[in-house]
Amino acid sequence: MATIRDVARRAGLSVATVSAVLNDKPGVSERSEQKVLQAIKELDYRPNRVARALSRNSSNTVGMLVPSVDNPFFPQVVKSVEDVFFENRYVTLIGNTEGKTDRALYYIRSMLSGWAEGLIITLTWEMTQPEVLDNLKRARVPVVGLAGARIISDFDAVVPDDPQGAFDAVYYLINLGHRNIGFIGVQDSQSTTLRLEGYRNALKAAGLTIQDELIMLGRSYEKADGYILTKALLRRRPRPTALFCYNDVMALGALSALHEENIRIPEEMSILGFDDTAGSYCYPQLTSVALPKKEMGFLAASLLLDRLKGKDTPPEVITVKPSLILRESTGPVVRQSEPVPKRKGMSMI
Repeated sequence: MATIRDVARRAGLSVATVSAVLNDKPGVSERSEQKVLQAIKELDYRPNRVARALSRNSSNTVGMLVPSVDNPFFPQVVKSVEDVFFENRYVTLIGNTEGKTDRALYYIRSMLSGWAEGLIITLTWEMTQPEVLDNLKRARVPVVGLAGARIISDFDAVVPDDPQGAFDAVYYLINLGHRNIGFIGVQDSQSTTLRLEGYRNALKAAGLTIQDELIMLGRSYEKADGYILTKALLRRRPRPTALFCYNDVMALGALSALHEENIRIPEEMSILGFDDTAGSYCYPQLTSVALPKKEMGFLAASLLLDRLKGKDTPPEVITVKPSLILRESTGPVVRQSEPVPKRKGMSMI
């Protein structure tokens, strides 16, 4: 493998000149720069990143931790983050925690020992455990939270307005004439708590009774839980005429359960998801609360870049507004009562 000294010999220049070109330092003539670049090309030279980081006191590397790359929400956000850092010539390292503290600690320690200058983390359960937080704070690198709902006061964050998104979704169902609306979510989930708050507030605003027996919480955010919880809700009396699901993945499980029971959608049951990751890839296409995933990734990456450039202000929390995407999975009840008047301020597409 070629070294910087080999490049200097091939170019007929000093090691210092080659180093200046590699590190974009001023004072090198255009002719010398071209000689260095030609020698690099001929020798297929690749700079040692660790040595470069030591000499420049910068690695141009950041890390990002997500709970699950299987969940289609996170790859879309990761791409937005990575695009921003690529444009700014940073390498983005990705770690999948699977919601486990030991994996989160492993990736934090590995990324920081690999010269990551900052981290973007999801504000999920495992990232807010004491041991993980202690490691993040002791690292003394900028950290930005992205998505999730467990805001950490020491760090910048970009989060969705979960209560408002859920409120708009449920009030939309109420306006279609639905009175018995099921809720499917996840136990011990702060995001579920916030979306359930919006669900309850919508029912209260419409003067409807909150039926706790129609609120079902599973153990995970996966399709299987959506399927199981929907099956359970179908046995409740009165049976719901609409289901509001924590996310699109759980809504897909609900769709499978309803198809299996030969329940027509939306004629006999309306389904509404949250995050709009799978809405256009199923049948019928899913009405969903869309989160601005590209915008969220851009904002989080921009916050971290500002910190890397020396911005020294109190931590900032940016709340982004969801919007309701109307598709085929929702409709009026067959025998609906008088519709509740539409409320102003709902964002629908």
